[in-house]
Amino acid sequence: MEPANSPVTELAVRLKEVSIKNTAEAIYNKINLVKQIQNDKQTINVLEEIINDLTTDKNELIQITKCYEQEFLSQDISDEDIEYITKELLPIITTFLPFSGGDSEFVSTIQKILSAETFKILKLLGFNYKEAIGQPLTNLVAQAIQNQNQNQSQNTNKYPVNKGYSSRK
Repeated sequence: MEPANSPVTELAVRLKEVSIKNTAEAIYNKINLVKQIQNDKQTINVLEEIINDLTTDKNELIQITKCYEQEFLSQDISDEDIEYITKELLPIITTFLPFSGGDSEFVSTIQKILSAETFKILKLLGFNYKEAIGQPLTNLVAQAIQNQNQNQSQNTNKYPVNKGYSSRK
């Protein structure tokens, strides 16, 4: 389920607004009103306004369609990308395990998740790789960096620098 402020949700709201603005019924009602007007110049102005509104709506719908397409493409992963990820990512993850406190069960789980078959199945189901895999990996790397910094801080505190004292007599 999309968060309330996600780009897809915002696009859906814009699509609804554009769709409602100039419905067939609204256009039909405007044309009927124009038919009752006896002034040709006023009739032409109203018809031009209808045409301009419809053209504007069409352009906005095209823009919304392009945004939807961009959102879809940003979440899509090609077969070549899947192959590259499954081949290259696992060794990188196992490098970070000692720093993150991970274990071999975690590696086994990640291997299953990052298999080409699982990727393809999840891709067909519309799986959001960035949220489900990218964000946890980002957290894992951040945790590894924090643990590494803590280890370095602890090591420097174990061996304090001897300030002001000389070992020479």
